[in-house]
Amino acid sequence: MNWISSRQALIAGFSLIIVFLGGTVAQSWQLLERLSAQSHENSEQSVRIASALQELRERGTDLERNSRQYLLVRQKTFRASFDATLAQALSLTETLEAQQDVLLRPLLREWRGAAQKLADSLDSPTAESMLGIHLSQLAEIYENLQRTSQQWVEDNNQRTLAALEAERRQLFLQLLFVLTAAILIAVTLCYWLTRPLRQIEQAILLIGHGYLEGKISIHGPADLRQLGARLEWLRQHLSNLKSDRESVFQYMAQEMRVPVVAVREGCDLFNVEADAESQNALIAMMRHNASLLQRQMESILRMSVIFEFSRLQRQPVRLSAFLQEVVEAQAEECAARKAHIRLDAPDIRVQIDPDKVRAVLEVFLANALDFSPAGGEILLRGVVENDVLRLECRDQGPGVSEKDVAYIFNPFYQGKPYVQTPSAQRYGVGLTIARELSSIMGGTASYANDKMGACFYVEIPCEN
Repeated sequence: MNWISSRQALIAGFSLIIVFLGGTVAQSWQLLERLSAQSHENSEQSVRIASALQELRERGTDLERNSRQYLLVRQKTFRASFDATLAQALSLTETLEAQQDVLLRPLLREWRGAAQKLADSLDSPTAESMLGIHLSQLAEIYENLQRTSQQWVEDNNQRTLAALEAERRQLFLQLLFVLTAAILIAVTLCYWLTRPLRQIEQAILLIGHGYLEGKISIHGPADLRQLGARLEWLRQHLSNLKSDRESVFQYMAQEMRVPVVAVREGCDLFNVEADAESQNALIAMMRHNASLLQRQMESILRMSVIFEFSRLQRQPVRLSAFLQEVVEAQAEECAARKAHIRLDAPDIRVQIDPDKVRAVLEVFLANALDFSPAGGEILLRGVVENDVLRLECRDQGPGVSEKDVAYIFNPFYQGKPYVQTPSAQRYGVGLTIARELSSIMGGTASYANDKMGACFYVEIPCEN
């Protein structure tokens, strides 16, 4: 179930509960409708049988009256009335037999047989003596019909009640199952959702208290696992920041100690009597170390650029004019180093983040000026191909040794060029800034050794 999200899990769980409860309600409704229809049918059938038996009793009374009248006066009119009443009674028994399935049929056939015997005996010499016997037999059969019909009604009611009780037990078991399933689904969802939430809460607390060593691994729904992955990324990022901070402190402690001690020793030496030439040498040494200390501090402060430029802000610029501005900003440094920057870029409009690109190029140009020989030329070249802007900075310096190429973009890495120039002061943070800013812009910063020197370049996506 790890591929579904917490929202999908909640929807699925509630849907199952609704389906279970809805099925139980639907079955209960069908049961109620079925029992109601069956009870209504039984009531109607009982009423029909009771009404038919009542009419049969009346026809039996009519048969008794007509038979006595016929035996008394022996007229055909009374015989015809008897035969008509008998026909109605026989038709009524057939109707009753069709309405009732088992119990009354033998008694109805027996009643028809007794009525037929009564009709046959009216014309016999012993009709008067047998009349009472036949009438008593009809009355007895009718009483049996009454008792049997009542027994059938009671049995039918008992069957209905038994069916109702069985359905009630089944419905109770089904409802118990549905409630148990709903509780299990709710408990499972609660555990499945709250467990990763507790893990996320614990991870946030650990990050907040600065414990960044353990890996954050969240198990559960897809969205919460994704949130756990984001927290793991945050932990790694904070761990890297913590490591960089410690590196900065170590670098400050190691690198600033030398110029500070030199400046302090120079101040102490001023208290000692010395000639003008020695004092000038001390002043030059102190100035050099103060300048070195200042550059170290500025190099460390540049690390804040990464955080200041963390948000991408693209805007259209004229590439040649933009690069010309970057070159002009280095005019004073070029004059001091007696170097020349040559620009090679098309006059096209591109969509870039000018502040970040300018910061990257300033790092490349600063390195090129540091390692370029006096009077050397630096080439700043821009090319756009397939919506990718490539900016190259080529110098005529010694380049970077092969063993240092893989590490020069690491923070505070102190590599050595092929030839160390007097003006080169490298502190290992500028290239790191260039790499991070290039990554923010969706590009890459790289290095390639050139025949004439070093070549730093950046490739970033752009739009014409």
